Amino acid sequence: MNQLSQDGTDRATPRRLFITGTDTDVGKTFIGCLLAEHFRHSGMQVGVYKPVASDCRDEGEERVAEDAKRLWNAAGKPRTLDEVCPQKFIAPVAPPQAARAEGRTVDRELLVNGAANWNLNFDISIIEGAGGLFSPLADGFLNADLVKRLDPIDVVVVAANRLGTIHQTLATCRAARSLGITPKGIILSDVTETLDRSAEQNAREIENYCDTPVVGRVRFGANAADVQSWAHRLLAVPFG
Repeated sequence: MNQLSQDGTDRATPRRLFITGTDTDVGKTFIGCLLAEHFRHSGMQVGVYKPVASDCRDEGEERVAEDAKRLWNAAGKPRTLDEVCPQKFIAPVAPPQAARAEGRTVDRELLVNGAANWNLNFDISIIEGAGGLFSPLADGFLNADLVKRLDPIDVVVVAANRLGTIHQTLATCRAARSLGITPKGIILSDVTETLDRSAEQNAREIENYCDTPVVGRVRFGANAADVQSWAHRLLAVPFG
């Protein structure tokens, strides 16, 4: 008989969340960190994975991907930073371009195979893509392609809670479904302290036109306790 963790999830069936966005700078890493910290404090073993990162920096002999480091710290430092993010590049552009600037290429098989490490010994693994769902990770290989290769996996769409997010969110979800990817939930992110008038209505308007539920909203400056009311709604939806 399978044992349950403190939140009632089945420890024998590890879950994987793929955090993607409608755009860059919508709060993916911030929300991934909040979820990792929340699940860890709920008694779960949490793994995190950033398949590839650009806009990194060299510190002596170490190359640092700041987003991956933040996720790793939030999850309680599982495994090593090189396992969390095995492919790191300097230029602040899409990973394939950043790799070419260094005379390298992104290894698409490593993008996939690196995730295999995170199925073991964890109750839940949080995987953060680079950019939006249709942003390139490697030459001819999008975040959406990685999701397809990692199936079954739960896709969570993060959208900035501002004017224009209705279009961006609907477009992302509908395009995903056209590829056979069904997002499990949408999270609205207050990326600034001062919001426009649409912020209080965006969730309702999105759900008027989209089958994917808006499971939560993350306020500017939120902490892990603030996601408690909705975080496990992501796990309540059947896996895959």
